[in-house]
Amino acid sequence: MQAGSDKDAVKSDINVTPLVDVVLVLLIIFMVITPMLQKGHNVLLPMTENPDKKPDNQNQLIISVAEDKGIYIDTERVSKNDFMVKMKELYQRSPGKEIMLKGDTRVLYKDVKDVMLMLQEAGFDRVALVTEKMRKKGEA
Repeated sequence: MQAGSDKDAVKSDINVTPLVDVVLVLLIIFMVITPMLQKGHNVLLPMTENPDKKPDNQNQLIISVAEDKGIYIDTERVSKNDFMVKMKELYQRSPGKEIMLKGDTRVLYKDVKDVMLMLQEAGFDRVALVTEKMRKKGEA
């Protein structure tokens, strides 16, 4: 028998299986969570140089006016009649709700203004317009 047998020897190889498992789990988590991070319906927002920064909170409601003039409450498309009914009900339940209005740049201002007037008629008097920061040349 030899003094230094192979079964007592120290292995210097790195076992990457646990690392791959952790990375795959993180990838799956990010793939599931990322679509949930965007609030409201996806629209092409107008660009401004210095948009106001408003922190997200639970008291906000996102209203979107899409390119086809469709109105969305968060991600649910509603007709104009249903929109008025739902907004009046929402105002009765929580009048302090903050309304964040996202208007697509490809719709006329008149269409966004109509939604603002409906919100005012429902009782909401404070509506914030959501914009995106204008990128300078060379920024990604």
